[in-house]
Amino acid sequence: MGLADYLTASSGHNTSPRVQAGYARYIGMSSCAAWQFHMMQNYAINNKLTPFISMQNYHSLIYREEEREMIPLCKHLGVGTIPWSPLSRGLLTRPRSDADSTVRSKADPYTKLLQKEDDPNMAIVDRVEGIAKKKGVSMSQIALAWLMTKEPVAAPIVGTTKLENLMDVIKSVEVKLDEEEIKYLEEIYTSKPVVGH
Repeated sequence: MGLADYLTASSGHNTSPRVQAGYARYIGMSSCAAWQFHMMQNYAINNKLTPFISMQNYHSLIYREEEREMIPLCKHLGVGTIPWSPLSRGLLTRPRSDADSTVRSKADPYTKLLQKEDDPNMAIVDRVEGIAKKKGVSMSQIALAWLMTKEPVAAPIVGTTKLENLMDVIKSVEVKLDEEEIKYLEEIYTSKPVVGH
C-alpha cells in the first residue's frame, strides 16, 4: 500500500474496523459531551480497540463552553483538539461596522443571532479589532493566535473560498499574544448555553 491508500485520520463513531484493516492510522471524535467522550475512550482502551487521538469541537473567543469539561478531559487523556468555527462564522474576521458585509452574514440566521448590537459577543469583536490594529495584523490572525494558546489545540478548522484569506489565516502561527492581551480578550466572555452536540 502506498501513502494514498491510507486515511490519515478519520472522525466518527464506527471507524475501528478501518483502523484494524490498516486503512486509517488514527481516529478522532467530533462534537459530543465530555462524559460521552470519556465513556467511548475508556471503552476503546478497555476492549483493546483503537483509542481516539483528537476531539473536533466548537471553540472560539465567542464560544468557550468546551473549556469547562471537554478541554480539561482532552488534556488529561492526551487528546488533541481540532476546533471548528474558530472564527465564529466570520464574526471575528471583521469590525463590528462591517458585520453585515458578506453574503453569509446577511443570509445565515445563526450569524445574525451572534451579531446583535447589544450582545456581549460584539464587545469581544471590538477587542479583537483593537489588538489587531495595535499589532498591525488581521482580526482573523488575532482570533486564531488566541485559540492556539489554548492547550491541547492541535489545529483549528478554517473554511474559506479565497486564497488570500487562507494565506492570511496561515500567518496566525507567527502572531504571539502576551498574557495581558490574552486576559483582555477573555475577561468579558459570558457563559452561554451548550450547543454544537
